[in-house]
Amino acid sequence: MDAETSAQRLENISIGMSVMIQIKRIEKIMNGIVTDILDKESFNSKGIEVEIDNYYFGHVKKIIKNDELISEIELREKIQKHETSTFEMKSSFKYDLELSQRLGKPMENELIKRKIVEEVAGFMNTKGGMICIGVDNNKNILGLENDYKLQKDYSIQKDRSLLEDKLRLEIKDTFHAYFDDDIIVKLFEIDIIPLDGKEVCCIKIEKSPEPIFVKIPGTFHDGKLKKDLPKTKIWKCWIRSDNGLASLDFDDFMKIWN
Repeated sequence: MDAETSAQRLENISIGMSVMIQIKRIEKIMNGIVTDILDKESFNSKGIEVEIDNYYFGHVKKIIKNDELISEIELREKIQKHETSTFEMKSSFKYDLELSQRLGKPMENELIKRKIVEEVAGFMNTKGGMICIGVDNNKNILGLENDYKLQKDYSIQKDRSLLEDKLRLEIKDTFHAYFDDDIIVKLFEIDIIPLDGKEVCCIKIEKSPEPIFVKIPGTFHDGKLKKDLPKTKIWKCWIRSDNGLASLDFDDFMKIWN
């Protein structure tokens, strides 16, 4: 088991933090609180060597955030089980691989973003769930670098935390634009999680206490008035089931909701 990059650097380890270590000379993995830091060098490819509570010694394999949405172990288990009624994987947030390869530069696609919005709505309208961005349908860990490349001031040397924060903000702004409903703020959380030397974005979604609709700007044809109404937000209804995402007309959706 390779150490995460952050766990290999002395500057990231402090007494009192929660970590996962591999106990020296055996393969056993254990979680605990750092009581002493044994490494003196600034970098250790095996992970910084520490002592945790109950006098166990070993190399740090992961720094455990107390507020993380999901642990690395749990996330890997979900990825291996593939997509379910409560778990969905997406290659990117908006990066269009085919178009980018054809044009020779990073390109985004609004339809890719909207698909994620629809998945979020489906989870909110059923029993909640999680979307993992940066993993494809073949369970390959792609990471978020392609989405980062679409940021205006992107560079490979740029502080990773700044790239992560901008992506989080864009995801939140996108949800606000498509849902146009204040309640959604309380229904999702976003976390960036290191995985295999890359980062993936996990969005945890709660079930909504009221129906959630995706509101798409467009032109609506009013049959009674017999004319198109421009600049109208068209309400789309989505639910999540064992068969994936499904779109329903308004009346059928409300019957299921009620």
